[in-house]
Amino acid sequence: MTNTLLSCITFITLAAAAAGAATGGLGRIVGGTNARNGDFPEVVSVLEDFLLGQSEHLCGGVIINDNHVLTTATCVQDYGATGLQVMGAGTNLGGTAGYEEFKNVQRKFIHPEFNASSKANDLAVLRLSHNFVFVTGLITPADLPLTGTPEPALDTLMSVAGWGRDQYEGGLQLQMKAVNMTYLPYADCQVVFGPQLQDNNACLTGDIGKGVCEGDEGAGVFNTADRSLAALVAWHVGCDAYPAAVTLLAPYYDWIISMFEA
Repeated sequence: MTNTLLSCITFITLAAAAAGAATGGLGRIVGGTNARNGDFPEVVSVLEDFLLGQSEHLCGGVIINDNHVLTTATCVQDYGATGLQVMGAGTNLGGTAGYEEFKNVQRKFIHPEFNASSKANDLAVLRLSHNFVFVTGLITPADLPLTGTPEPALDTLMSVAGWGRDQYEGGLQLQMKAVNMTYLPYADCQVVFGPQLQDNNACLTGDIGKGVCEGDEGAGVFNTADRSLAALVAWHVGCDAYPAAVTLLAPYYDWIISMFEA
């Protein structure tokens, strides 16, 4: 990363924080393109499940086996398990394809060292009441990065997909959007955010007009070249081309797997 880019990002970050724009709230896809069915078969919408069959998108998540989904603790901390639902196998929250799989959540596991103030260890595992039915190319689990997997290199192109807002304070999207962003490892990201950045965080940056914002927290961060899962979107400062913090998953592999039998 150039010194100029670091200076610009640092200025934007500090200005937004000074204005009170720094938020631990949900992230979004800005300036993305419509995702097609099967483009992101591992990605789900985490929904607040209301009475009378109504639901509303809260954040993103990633399928990690046939009855567990990985998301962020920030997204689900204020909801009971029975008040949550997930949708997989589709890109439109209206269920327009007809083969979407909606599953109720049976149990919720928040990382025991999650800190709501600092957003440290911002992960949660959701156990579903019924298993997903996997269909190749339509709905499949992601491969978790093993403990010790190196984080992506500086400027690696990463892909993110979700249903978040398309502009600051805009509306949530019915159609899944996808966007490519570049990766900043922990050391480079720490220059931008300083002590606000926690262990096992890194950053994504996008071109002007592209980024994440409200509604994309918990979205999977995939290496665009080989489709390997590296992280989840965690939190952001503003939207658009502002940097977004992500939570790397490799350091949490053992804890995530242990939740399958909890």
